[in-house]
Order: sequence, then C-alpha cells, then structure tokens
Amino acid sequence: MCQQTDQIDLPMVSASRGPSPAPLGAARAADAGTSERPERMHAVTRRKLWDIPHKYHCPVIGTCLHVEELREIARKAGAKPRQSLTDYDVHVSFVAAADEKNRLTVAVQKTLDRKYAGAVRRFAQAKSADAVRELWAQSLANGQVPEAFWALMTHPRADVEVQSEAYEDVHMLSHQIGAGLSADIQALAEARKALAELRRESAAENDRAARRAAAKDTRLMELEQRPRRLEETDRALEEAVARIRELESGDALRALWARITSLEGDLIEEQRQRKAAVARAAGLRRRLDAAQARNDALAAQVAERDATCAALEQLLGGPGLEGDICSGDCKDCPGEGAGTVDLGGRRILCVGGRGSLAAHYRDLVQRCNGELIRHDGGQEESRQRLEALLASADAVVCPADCVSHDAYLRAKRFCKRVAKPCLLIERSGISAFAKALSDLAAQCAPAGATATKPALSPNCH
Repeated sequence: MCQQTDQIDLPMVSASRGPSPAPLGAARAADAGTSERPERMHAVTRRKLWDIPHKYHCPVIGTCLHVEELREIARKAGAKPRQSLTDYDVHVSFVAAADEKNRLTVAVQKTLDRKYAGAVRRFAQAKSADAVRELWAQSLANGQVPEAFWALMTHPRADVEVQSEAYEDVHMLSHQIGAGLSADIQALAEARKALAELRRESAAENDRAARRAAAKDTRLMELEQRPRRLEETDRALEEAVARIRELESGDALRALWARITSLEGDLIEEQRQRKAAVARAAGLRRRLDAAQARNDALAAQVAERDATCAALEQLLGGPGLEGDICSGDCKDCPGEGAGTVDLGGRRILCVGGRGSLAAHYRDLVQRCNGELIRHDGGQEESRQRLEALLASADAVVCPADCVSHDAYLRAKRFCKRVAKPCLLIERSGISAFAKALSDLAAQCAPAGATATKPALSPNCH
C-alpha cells in the first residue's frame, strides 16, 4: 500500500522544461523510501497502472481520462499544486507519477476500473493474446477506443506485441485527429454561423409562436367560458323538461290544449274576417277611385259650365240669358252696353254645327252686334260655296264634333294661309258657341274699339 501522507504537492511543471517532466514531489519520495516496486507482469491477474511500461503511461492517461477528471482526482487525493498549472502540466505530472504506486496512481486505477468496468469484463473473457487482439480490433472499429485501450493494457494475456500494436493504433489515431482538427475548426466556424442564423430564425419563430400562443390563450379562454354557458343552458333545459313533464302529467296541459283549440278557432274566424275586410277594402278602394274619377270629371264639367255661363253672361249682358224678354225700360238693365260682347258688325262664318241650333247661333251673333253666315260643313252644301264663304267672312268658328273632315281641314288651312281669325271648338252646343264668340271678341278687339267695323287681328286663331 502507498504511504499515508498529510499532503501531496504537485510539482511545478511547464512545457518549456523539456519532454522529461519531474515526478510528483513529496508523495513520490515518500513512496520510494517505504515501498518496493511490484513486478511488471503477472501470470493471471490484471496489471495495475504502475505495472504498465512507462512509455504507455502517456497514451493511457491522455486517452482514457480528461484533464478535468485528473484535476478532480488530484483534489480528492489531497494534492495541492504550488502554483496554477496548465492542462499540459497536470497531464505530465500524472504521467510522471504513474511509474510507482502512490495516492494519485491508486486513485487513477480506481477511477479507470470504475469508469470502464464493462470493457474490463468483456476483455476478461479473452484467454489468449489473439483473443485480446480480436476484441481490440472490434472495439477500434466501433469507436470504443478509451475503454478498450485501458482493458487491453491491464489484461494479463496482452503481451508486448499486442500492447505495441494497440499503442501504434492509438498513436496514429491521435495524428489523424490532429490532421482533422483544422477541418473541424472550419466546420465549427460554419456551424457557429449557421447557429447564429438558426437563433435569429428561432427568435422570429418564437415571436410567431408567442402570437399563436396568445391567440390560442384567447381561444382557450373562450372555450373555458363555453362549458359554463353550456352548464347554464343545461340547467335551463332541465328546468324546461321538468316543467314540460309537469304540464304533461296534470290538468294544466289539458287546459292549455283547450285554450289552444279555442284560439285556433278564433284565429280561423279572424283570418276569415280579415279576408272579407280586405276584399271590402279593395272594393271600397275601387269605388273610391271611380268616384274620384267621376268627381274630377264633374269638377272639370262644372268648371267648363262656369266658364260657359260666364261667357254667356258677358255675351248676353247679365242673367236671364236665352228666353229673357227685354222690358224696353233701360233703367231695368245694369247699364247700357255694360258687360256685353261687341263684334263690331263683323261677319262670322260658322262651318258645321248642328242645323237645329242654327237660329240660336244667328240670334247670339246678332245680339253681339255681328252677322252670321253658315256652311253645313260639307253635309249638303258644296265645297265651292265653302271657299266663297271663307273669303267673305271676317272670322271663322268651326265646331269639331259636327263637321266633315274635309271642311274642317279646308277652313283651318284657309284661315292660316290668309291670317284670318279661326276658332276650332270641340262641341257644337250653344254654350260652347257663346264662349267662342266671347273669346273671339276678347282676342280680336283692338284697343279703343268703337261701334264701327274695325279689322280683326290676324293673330286670333
């Protein structure tokens, strides 16, 4: 067993001191003075770290343990460095201490056995150097180098040739790793650049995810509120179902059905009455429209009669009209010549009109101080006589309802050609004829007309 010491100090070692580092200080001196070096080879038991040849200590410690593991081992073993050591200083110090059994080497032995216990058990099944070599080749192909290298170096059947081959493989593998380090560094830079881009994309995606999450939270709140609304609806539905069952099982339902039946009958009667009322309203509306049309027609007739009466009153000199007999006393008249129509002795031609009213036409014209000549409008009298009468008349009155088409057009064209006054009236009654005379006198009488025969205005049509 290694000598127990209160403190083990790691030596001050640096890369500038050359390839042969100094061994551990106090611990190595103490163990060298009190213990004997064990044999390097055993027939059936596994080798210890200090039993392995010195030239293999560097690859074993460097390959099978990380620097952080070495620092942890040194801390647990109580070794305190005299100054801050680099990773290389720590490595060469452990390699220098591995030649003999001490606290550091015992701790390293336990750590490696515990770390690679599975590989040690697997290699323990090999009973020859060839079997060990075959297991090493398999592990090397599978990338299980650290655990297989430790299990091989401590295997009792691994001879010098097998150890040398494993050492060569590890040595060349370290060179290959060094050669690929540059490519790895470049790949690492590219990976860092890609990582930065991915982080930016991830940040953007996180923002989008946050917005989606907020929308989902809103939706979730709505969905959380829905069960409460559904519960309220369910309660209302249950109450309604209970009420329906209560109604179905009692007298209330029968009363309701009776009420519904009564209301249906009332509804049918109301609908019938409504249809009848609609029909009556439509009939009344039609009658109202017809009455309104008749009223409008009557109003138009009344207006026309009023105008005709006014014309007759003006024409005949006041009320009494036809059939009135002058008493001969001028004091009974409203005034001499007041309100009468004066044609000024003009000759008025009547084209057409009723033959039965010819005497009345003539009497009206004479009362208005005029002379009437008449053509029957082409019924019996010739067309040549119409031309002569048109030429001799001062004005023309033509009732359109009792005249031939030819006579009507001839009178109209002649008067237009010679600029002679011509009144075309719609009806041939006395009132229409009297109104035509009044209009003719009003339109054609010049200002300051006397009882003498002035010329009619050619613009009177």
